[in-house]
Amino acid sequence: MRATLMYGAHDVRVEDVPDAALREPTDAVVRVLRSCICGSDLWPYGSMPASEEGQRIGHEFIGIVEDAGREVSGLKSGDLVVAPFVWADNTCDFCTEGLQTSCRHGGPWGAPGVDGGQGERGDEGIERVRELTGGDGTHTVLECVGTLPAAEVALGVARDGGVVSRVGAPQYTHMPFGFEEFWRNITLTGGVAPARAYIEELMADVLEGSIEPGRVFDRTISVDEVPGGYRAMADRQALKVLIHP
Repeated sequence: MRATLMYGAHDVRVEDVPDAALREPTDAVVRVLRSCICGSDLWPYGSMPASEEGQRIGHEFIGIVEDAGREVSGLKSGDLVVAPFVWADNTCDFCTEGLQTSCRHGGPWGAPGVDGGQGERGDEGIERVRELTGGDGTHTVLECVGTLPAAEVALGVARDGGVVSRVGAPQYTHMPFGFEEFWRNITLTGGVAPARAYIEELMADVLEGSIEPGRVFDRTISVDEVPGGYRAMADRQALKVLIHP
């Protein structure tokens, strides 16, 4: 089958790889119907050291179950499935607490031995947001990039008493959260989303049309066009790219 591999910064290739296969009795083989390039994929795209062996990449996809191991329950061939950006057994203590991202037996897609799923806002921005909000800032801010300047902008546009939630994978180790932010009673939160825990709650809304998650995509490409999709997102020519196998 064809799949996306990254060999280093700005070096994304679509190549033939061995077909996916069951390795454990708890595995399932899924044929990808739709995938996409995530903003967090741009970090290795911009900085990954060059290597002779490419790394599988892609962690957001939906597909059809083609085969399932003998210990898989609740799924069968032909089922449509939604894959969060990490895989989990959904049975350990962390999973039952709704924190599948910390699953004792799970891990990330594209890690060694695991298939992948692809078969500054600055002072001017802060000033503009405060203009739009009468000088006060906004009650809730999502920091979706993961860079220090983005975090500084998020704090700058937050209203006193507001909440800043970091959902972009942080590429820094220290947050500029000192006396000024303390005095403004800003709440700082965020972290990796346990997406698996939200599927049952949100799927009905998606199927009924009350939530339209597809509106975030502004470009659709084929598998062969994946390298160009990375360039488009890295160059800010596309917000979110949908991959249509």
